[in-house]
Amino acid sequence: MKNDHGESNFKTHPVGSHLYQNNHSTALLAEQVKLLYQQAPKALVVTLIIAAALAFVFWNHVTKEWIMGWLAAICFLTLGRFLLIRSYFRKHPVASEAVIWGRRFFVGTLFSGVLWGLAGSIFFIDDSATHQLFLAYLLAGMIAGAMATLSSYRGTFLAFSIPVVIPFTYQVIAHESDTHLAIALTYLLFVFAMGGISHRLYRTVAESLKFRFDNFDLLKRLVQAKNHQKMINQALQAEIAEKDQTQQALKNVKEQLEQRVSERTEALALANDVLHQEKELFQVTLASIGDAVTTTGADGRITFLNPIAEIFTGWRNQDASGLPLLHVFNILDPVNRSPVSDPLASQTTPPENIQGHRECLLIRRDKQEWIIDYAVAPIQNEQKKAIGFVITFRDVTEQRKLTQKLAYQAAHDALTGLLNRKEFETRLSKILAATRKNDTHALLYLDLDQFKIINDTCGHSAGDELLRQVTALLHAKLRARDTLARLGGDEFGVILEHCPQNEALQVAQTLRELVQNFRFHWQDRTFTIGVSIGLFPITHENKGLTFALNAADSACYAAKEQGRNRVHVYQTDKAQQKPVETHWLPRIQQAMAEQRLCLYFQPIRPLSDNGNVMEHGEILLRLQDEHGRLVMPGAFLPSAERHDHMLMIDRWVLEHAFKLIEAHAHHHPRTVYTINLSAQVLENADFLDFTVSTIKAGKLNPACFCFEISEHIACADLTDAMRFIAPLKELGCRFSIDNFTGGLSSFGYLKNIPLDYLKIDGRLIRNMLSDPIDRAMVESINHIAHVMRLSTIAEWVENGQTLQLLENMGIDYAQGYWIAQPYPIDAAIVEFSKMSNPTQS
Repeated sequence: MKNDHGESNFKTHPVGSHLYQNNHSTALLAEQVKLLYQQAPKALVVTLIIAAALAFVFWNHVTKEWIMGWLAAICFLTLGRFLLIRSYFRKHPVASEAVIWGRRFFVGTLFSGVLWGLAGSIFFIDDSATHQLFLAYLLAGMIAGAMATLSSYRGTFLAFSIPVVIPFTYQVIAHESDTHLAIALTYLLFVFAMGGISHRLYRTVAESLKFRFDNFDLLKRLVQAKNHQKMINQALQAEIAEKDQTQQALKNVKEQLEQRVSERTEALALANDVLHQEKELFQVTLASIGDAVTTTGADGRITFLNPIAEIFTGWRNQDASGLPLLHVFNILDPVNRSPVSDPLASQTTPPENIQGHRECLLIRRDKQEWIIDYAVAPIQNEQKKAIGFVITFRDVTEQRKLTQKLAYQAAHDALTGLLNRKEFETRLSKILAATRKNDTHALLYLDLDQFKIINDTCGHSAGDELLRQVTALLHAKLRARDTLARLGGDEFGVILEHCPQNEALQVAQTLRELVQNFRFHWQDRTFTIGVSIGLFPITHENKGLTFALNAADSACYAAKEQGRNRVHVYQTDKAQQKPVETHWLPRIQQAMAEQRLCLYFQPIRPLSDNGNVMEHGEILLRLQDEHGRLVMPGAFLPSAERHDHMLMIDRWVLEHAFKLIEAHAHHHPRTVYTINLSAQVLENADFLDFTVSTIKAGKLNPACFCFEISEHIACADLTDAMRFIAPLKELGCRFSIDNFTGGLSSFGYLKNIPLDYLKIDGRLIRNMLSDPIDRAMVESINHIAHVMRLSTIAEWVENGQTLQLLENMGIDYAQGYWIAQPYPIDAAIVEFSKMSNPTQS
């Protein structure tokens, strides 16, 4: 009698019969079914995970009812199959019931294939090649994964894979384009290949089980023969003459049996070797899906190019076969275009023989160029000897362009295209460090006069256009080697390299006259502006970046104080400089003495409906001048920072904020007040002691206070920041990083700081509706912050469209004039008190 493959299993058994062979076939089938059930639980768990991932990815692209219905069907079917597996292992069915249990599993697999096939239709998005490709990869992965678990039972793999592939292939073919037809044929070829591999795996498993049963029978017969020998020896002890003959006969039988066992063992080892080679081939094939793939022999000559590799190299597979790798795979260094060493050179010494991914420039046969990322892996036999190599590569040209664009965006101002403050300070630091004895440079600090009038009367659009036109004017009068940057708002910085003071003064006067003579036209209105310029000469005796910027800023402020629209050179004589630089100091002190410093409050709105979100807001500082007008902190805090008066101001803010909150509010633990801290605070141990003692002495929950530190301050001195933050975190206070721009180095620092909130730089928020790069950066910052378990706050929210986009991104909080303008903190505390204690209102 023959088995399922048409080969005789039992023709060598002289005592065999139809019943004997049938029992072996039944046992073989039972083992195949058992193997099927043993491998199924993990596969079902993976099925649920993949189904959930698929639903998550397409949640916003497919009708929710379809997604939920399909997901429910998957879960219901998976539960049924789990119950079937559980019933199988509880009942321990006999071999004769294997067919019934196999058919039950077959039906479950068929229904599973139908559901995944429906996914290929439900989740097929006509206008999104990315989602189509993702769906194709996922279904191909499901088919490839099913091959390993379903191949032990005939037809089960096809029962799953055919329903899976038909709907998706139909959707692709329905597009009626050559490209989609090629994709469909490639997909069908992939399934056909997987079916072939599955069939070979089925034959291998069946042969392996058959060999195991045959060996068991042979061993059983050997034991029986030995017992028979013993009985003969006991029965024929008296017959000495026949003993030798009987022993020789038994010896011959034993040798024959041992020879047959040896032959069967060798056959089993050969089958295992074939199985290993098939597994290796499968793994390499799976790793190459979707990428260009080139294979070579051990001598480095090409043996195969897949269709994608043919496109990238410009060589057809049959033309490239047998050629040296570098003759077809022509790669250069992407920076200096120098030849790259042979990718296979580092693969000759196992076992450290897998080369990491590397970028290079691929020169196509027709001289077209691609930036690619490639990797090399060896093809090994069972003795771990390399018998060839697989080179996979993919096009990263657009990815590289995007990286370059992001790098440009990080160093330039989005509005004017000039360098931003961070890049300007980097270049200035290098110049200051490289300045030698005879070198002379100059730093100009420009502040536009009357800019605020135009911005307030005509709107931000007019202000932005004015900044762009002024940028063009300044560029036209500067040398190519001079550095022009926008430092923020209406402030610009210029570095004049190798420029003596007298020449720098002439350049500054030229720029001033140029701006003075400029006429800005906006909606039938004409405006005249001016510019105040501070000039700081740079010599080898410079005192560093901070001093240079403060000196140029002070000189610019002096120009404004002297009547605006003029150039002022920084004076090293303190007696001459002091009246200008310290203009605000006595006014600040007098305002504090006369109680004219004011605390304002700006609410921060939660964007989540989660009941665990906090009532949130930021405490802001204002100064009421001698005439009762409010002065923004940007006017007087820079002077306080330059002359180390921020400790006094920060202490005043903390004392008054604590007293107001504690005296007027029946505190609610879900209200958080954010207080800004300066760099000088982090360096002062006495201020830390004052803050800790004040919080301990009060009746308020420390969790209601959130201290906010700017990103550049925290990253500039991480040690001081950690020394200040640690004891306050132990009390329960919260901490936030302000003006976060998303630099990789900043994320590296922030991993070591125990934060609660991350406030995204308002410049990114303001421009993200019109700038996809800014929008991508905001999404990236939000995602990484949530991975770090930080809540995100978006500032400068100035319109409803921005707010809606932030909600869609999953930002936690928003702050800006569109949500609420700052108002006196007394009113804010009373409002929070009423919200927290409605019975007292």
